[in-house]
Amino acid sequence: MTAFVGKIRDSFSDFWFEVDLFFSKLFHKKKKAADQQISELTNQQADKPLDQPLDKPVEAKKETVKNSKKKLPFAIKMLRMTGKTRLQFYDEMATLVGSGVTLIDALSLVKAQTSNKGLKKLYGEMIHDINTGMSLAESMYEFPHIFPKMQAALVEAAEKSGNLKTVMAELAEEMEADQDFSRKITGAMFYPVILLVLAIGMVVGMMIFVIPKIAKMYEQSNTDLPLITQKVIDISHFITTQWPTLLMGIAGTVFVLWILFSKTKIGKLGWENFVSIVPVAGKLSKQKNLMMFASNMSMLMKSGVLISDAFAITQKTISNLHYQKEIEKIRNGIIMGREVSEMMGLEDIKAQKFKNNRYFPLQVAQLMHIGETTGTISEMLMKIKKNYHKSIDYTLRNISTLVEPIMIFIVAALVGSILLAVMMPFFYIGTTIS
Repeated sequence: MTAFVGKIRDSFSDFWFEVDLFFSKLFHKKKKAADQQISELTNQQADKPLDQPLDKPVEAKKETVKNSKKKLPFAIKMLRMTGKTRLQFYDEMATLVGSGVTLIDALSLVKAQTSNKGLKKLYGEMIHDINTGMSLAESMYEFPHIFPKMQAALVEAAEKSGNLKTVMAELAEEMEADQDFSRKITGAMFYPVILLVLAIGMVVGMMIFVIPKIAKMYEQSNTDLPLITQKVIDISHFITTQWPTLLMGIAGTVFVLWILFSKTKIGKLGWENFVSIVPVAGKLSKQKNLMMFASNMSMLMKSGVLISDAFAITQKTISNLHYQKEIEKIRNGIIMGREVSEMMGLEDIKAQKFKNNRYFPLQVAQLMHIGETTGTISEMLMKIKKNYHKSIDYTLRNISTLVEPIMIFIVAALVGSILLAVMMPFFYIGTTIS
């Protein structure tokens, strides 16, 4: 299903690429004439004596070009790069740059290897940007909907320090680990979800096709039905007669809840608060946010990004609003001269003065204190990330083991309840006949 949706998106992107290319060719002559006029005007200004001031229109044009944001073609605005494609991009770039290939030649080779027309257009724009004097990171900043800000910041720090190959390889490794982690989560939830869908399908099928026939038989027998049987028949009657209203109600409810919990700040905060109080889900959510925080911070600081800037970038990569607020609070404390471990609750380790922090456990604060003392904050952050990765992996395996029998019990209870409701009148009829 995901592959099918990806093919539709790529086809749509290719279509808009062709439309954009058509209009580019259509207005190519006008653009060429305008460029020629600007070039002539610039040459006229260059022929003037040095002590004579430039004309104001040319100065205004240069200032506009410097401050204006790049206008992206519509085909690139619609383009989305999957995690697998982005991983392949970083992996290929790390290999090519590490082999001594220049940045432009590396991008040209990556462009030649892809069959997606939208990606070809994107890589062409990046090659053009680098040819005009921009760095790779500056070109990536031009496409925020394709390259996350954290990745662009890592590339920028790598270009400044001269270890672009290493950072590209680390980005590829980190993305591969994240995708493997996502596959584990999907695998752990796949079997329970399939069982739930089958159970719902079985119950709905019985309500639509089986129960109405049995209800007619009971009507003809003129027998008093047990309460549970009557309720099942009423539900079946409602589903078979009011199914358009039921479907519209379900679709509308799902849509409203999706808008509320994903698009509004109040809804997001409410959902996060609800998840945090659910026993297993709350623990997993907290560990996942801590793992993402430690992973992003470690990569940024290892690449030479200042700690305050690393907190600012990491804040935008965490989806949890509570953690965003807490990370911003820690960043402001760092700017004021306070230590990270102190902001996380470790006020004085010698005096055993600790302050409870809902979002950062004391263990994290202690490891951050060790990193601040020894100058190995990035290593401590990576250790925190690995610890939480192992903990989440262990919890997911246990959940998968426990959920399967629970789901089987739920399916058996649903189907068994319906069968019991259907069979109970037969006992009454048998007793009456006796």
